[in-house]
Amino acid sequence: MNKFLFILRCYSGFEQSLIKKEWSPSGATTIAKTIEYIQNDKSSNLIIVSNNFNSKLGYIRNRKLYLKKLNMPIHFIMGKLLFLSDTKLGKYYTFLYNNIAILLYILKYKPKLVYSDHANIFITAFISRFLGIKTMVRLMGIKDDMRNSLIETSFYYKLLRWSYRSPFSMVLATQDGAGSENWMKSALKKNVPNITILNGVDQKNKLTNTKLLKNIPNNKFIAIFVGRLEHDKAPDKFIESFLLAKKKLPNNLHIIIVGTGSMKEKLDLSLEKANATKDVTFFSNLNTDEIFFLLDKSDVYISLNRYGNLSNTNIEAMTRGKAMIIPRSNRSKGIDIYTDSLIPRDSIIRIKDSDSINDVAEALIYLFNNEKAKISLEKNISNISNQYIKSWDKRIAWEFKLLNIINSGRQDKLRSFIEDVEL
Repeated sequence: MNKFLFILRCYSGFEQSLIKKEWSPSGATTIAKTIEYIQNDKSSNLIIVSNNFNSKLGYIRNRKLYLKKLNMPIHFIMGKLLFLSDTKLGKYYTFLYNNIAILLYILKYKPKLVYSDHANIFITAFISRFLGIKTMVRLMGIKDDMRNSLIETSFYYKLLRWSYRSPFSMVLATQDGAGSENWMKSALKKNVPNITILNGVDQKNKLTNTKLLKNIPNNKFIAIFVGRLEHDKAPDKFIESFLLAKKKLPNNLHIIIVGTGSMKEKLDLSLEKANATKDVTFFSNLNTDEIFFLLDKSDVYISLNRYGNLSNTNIEAMTRGKAMIIPRSNRSKGIDIYTDSLIPRDSIIRIKDSDSINDVAEALIYLFNNEKAKISLEKNISNISNQYIKSWDKRIAWEFKLLNIINSGRQDKLRSFIEDVEL
């Protein structure tokens, strides 16, 4: 028996699965695929931890759940004060409640290997330091607080630094262009094995007829944005760029935005103010096949991610052979240096940074007026993706083998395995 225990935050896509009582996650694709691959191992369990109270989940909190289409039991933990839940005191209570609940479960379940995400770094550090249980930390991006922890002196950042320096069995980072390689060299304990690897892609698109096209014109040049509607993805800059381009190409452009987030209302207001609501089609909670379908119907894919531009959706766009516009690398932070090495200049359009709306608008206009240039970008990016991006089946099979090697305790075999991988 493997007795793997997954400790994960309650991603928005996971919330919908819990509410519907059926496994149908969106987002956090790497983790979702790993869980699906390992679910038939009857000895493994999943803990989902929510630090933000959701009234739709209140009736199932702190319970063991079984979802349709998932053979692995889920233990859903969500601590909450009856009053003051949104105050600092309430947040401290939730943090302590959730972590104590995890510890009690670990003492009862006695897993051989704990697999956790960054949201649970504190409890995973405690487990690795004091409980003698093998631990694997899964990183998906390097955010500002992770970078700041290396230099800031507040108690919070000192605690983060202490956590990162724990004797983890393995740290595995997604190669999303965020510069995780350099960050791990500085943050982790020197002898902790670590590797950064590209995600996979499911190449097949099963949709042939869909209602998704209902509000999308078939006679306009279409640019698509896929990602959370949050500051780090810069959806507001995407819309500002579109509105600039629209002034020079009236009645010729349409944009698709796939995602949800706290900036949605702000985006709606900016479109209403510009009288451009009919020029934009919003979607949310789409599965991979639906996103692929929309990619195929689009002319240009634009990513303005401030923390790296090799995310799941970006490499999906690459495999669909889309002409793409992304920001240049930020060498001082190590962002998209790997992206530069992977994607040649003739395969993508790079703009100054995520806030360069004039550059994005000019690139849109250029591609609208230059069909040959667009086709050349599509061909070149497709060739790159065929060469370097693997299927999800191969990608997750590799990660499952990695978990088993960690579980075996063979450090020599582990280091040999990660050194031999094709990045």
